[in-house]
Amino acid sequence: MDQVQVFFHSQQPYSHVTDEDLNGYPSGRLDFPNTFFDPEKAHVLYNQYHELYAWADEVGLDGIMTNEHHASYWNMKPSANIDAAVISKVTSRAQIAILGNIIPINDPIRMAEELAMLDCYSGGRLISGFVRGGAVETLMAGMDPTQNRERFEEAHDLIIKCWTTPGPFRFEGKYYQYRAVNPWVLPMQKPHPRVWFPGGSSPESVVWAAEHRYTYINLGALIELTTELKKIYIDTAHQVGFKPGPEHFGYQMRALVADTDEEAQELGRKFLWTQSHRMRGPVEHTDPPGYQSRVASTMMARRAGGGGGPPMTYEKLQELNAIVVGSPETVTRKLTATIEQLSPGYLILIGSDGDIPHKNVMRSIELLGREVIPALHEIELQPYE
Repeated sequence: MDQVQVFFHSQQPYSHVTDEDLNGYPSGRLDFPNTFFDPEKAHVLYNQYHELYAWADEVGLDGIMTNEHHASYWNMKPSANIDAAVISKVTSRAQIAILGNIIPINDPIRMAEELAMLDCYSGGRLISGFVRGGAVETLMAGMDPTQNRERFEEAHDLIIKCWTTPGPFRFEGKYYQYRAVNPWVLPMQKPHPRVWFPGGSSPESVVWAAEHRYTYINLGALIELTTELKKIYIDTAHQVGFKPGPEHFGYQMRALVADTDEEAQELGRKFLWTQSHRMRGPVEHTDPPGYQSRVASTMMARRAGGGGGPPMTYEKLQELNAIVVGSPETVTRKLTATIEQLSPGYLILIGSDGDIPHKNVMRSIELLGREVIPALHEIELQPYE
């Protein structure tokens, strides 16, 4: 892999929620009532987000990423696959990365079938990301948080088997039992679509990704922690017998481009929309006992805004390149610094969030595609030792 590939991502927030709406509730997820949701307003927002996808494809971004969350006003995508189906029809060339489907809470056979449909819809452009999901997703599904990782791994094994083993076959697992598995729809890509596995701070997730030779995508940890996690991936890869490279590593961050630095600075503040509410909540909602290891819980505190401490300021987030805003020249310079530090094969830019006006996101995407990304493609990625 000789150049970085840049993906656009929107959380698709329900941007009509305000801090005042949230102030009366202990958290912005399970405790925040859905009576604040207006389907008419959501209809307008969804279609604006789909316009962003089509425009990103047209102006030359390498890919589009989507994801799944539940009970979250800041992400209106309880089904990543429905969103990916839309992406497949409003784009023609961009890669479609799902990062990802929360497989412990979904039927793995249906998941294998839907992802195969998406790969056929898109002509083999699908990247299938699998995730454990946050603790809230597990609680929403009524599942024991201590079973999440085991369910994830067993569901993963069954999905891969659906794609690679001729049916019908029998599957007898600890959590999933099927007398006859025979999915009719199979993916175009062989032996199966590329698989990505994301994480924020858990070293166990990095090890699991490396053991399966999957691309690991870090979801916005600060550079110092991300570098440590990358080193874990490289060491594990060598232990299991392969030489990793940039194609095995990606990084997500927030970025917005405007015609001037001054305009971008003002718009970029909107990335902090309801920041203090999004992940707030009792520990049994955010990190229940047994959901993750003590090491992962400790490392989570080192993420930007993680660990329940006070959120970082806008200026501090920019200083650490967790948020990058500016003119095309400024953004190119700052993203170049991140690429030179991490040498990631994939850079996923959250380019739409909160109440950033639609027209400004469209302009940001245009400037990314026509001025920033061509410059980033010129950067030579460094091999991993």
